Amino acid sequence: MELETNSKNQTAQEEKPKWGGARPGAGRPKGLLTRISAGDILEEIEQVVGLPFATQLALCYQQALYGDDERLKLEYNRLILSKVVADKVDITSNGESIAPQLNFAPKEIPDYIEIDVKPA
Repeated sequence: MELETNSKNQTAQEEKPKWGGARPGAGRPKGLLTRISAGDILEEIEQVVGLPFATQLALCYQQALYGDDERLKLEYNRLILSKVVADKVDITSNGESIAPQLNFAPKEIPDYIEIDVKPA
């Protein structure tokens, strides 16, 4: 019986499934650059339209407000607020660290103290 179990274990080890792990040739080739960046897209839009992208965004937001499109206004509000919240600046600490600083007054500790011990 023991021989049968060992042979089954060996067979199971030899026939491991080939899931997961690195595959040769998989992924993006080394040295390949990103094909197009967000900056490139914004530059092209500005060049074609003739206005900076921030101005275009403001004009489209104005159209959504005047058109009274509640859903579109909500989407613009989310977009603009997510950008504002992501770029928030801490004005309470003026950029300084607000971690507490502990300053202890230095006190000399003697290395050796003589004690007079009188025999009782």
